[in-house]
Amino acid sequence: MHFQRATIKNGCVKKTVNKIGKLLKNYRKKANLTQPQLAGASGVATSIVNDVENGIRNAGSKTLDRIARGLNLSDEDRFTFIMSGLSLSKRDFLIPDFSDYPPEVLNYLPFVFQKSGIQPKTVKKIILPSKEDKRFQIILKNGKAMAMEIRLSPIK
Repeated sequence: MHFQRATIKNGCVKKTVNKIGKLLKNYRKKANLTQPQLAGASGVATSIVNDVENGIRNAGSKTLDRIARGLNLSDEDRFTFIMSGLSLSKRDFLIPDFSDYPPEVLNYLPFVFQKSGIQPKTVKKIILPSKEDKRFQIILKNGKAMAMEIRLSPIK
């Protein structure tokens, strides 16, 4: 699995309503869908698609997930799209698919950061793995950079 490159600053994707709107419009145009067609495919109101696209309102993670699925986005693009929206949410902080994972899974990365001396306020940006570079990169405000690779392998 690979991820599109996305930059996260201060622990979250850059907080601009316009970013998610532009991303949505770009995906919708690539899919050759009108706003009403996307709304129908997603099971959301046309006004929601319009308002998110134009930066009038934020959508929750479940709504963004429905829109992403209506666009038939790849898992990687869906992840990037929903993460962009989560940074604007006042109530959501998790992609809907991930809510059933045990708390240990959801809290492990922050635990690793903390044990490594990385505090939330010291993070300048995060660079997610991409096709070209499979490392999870952490850039700190002091200029230091670290990379992490996560591999799953069966236990014998």
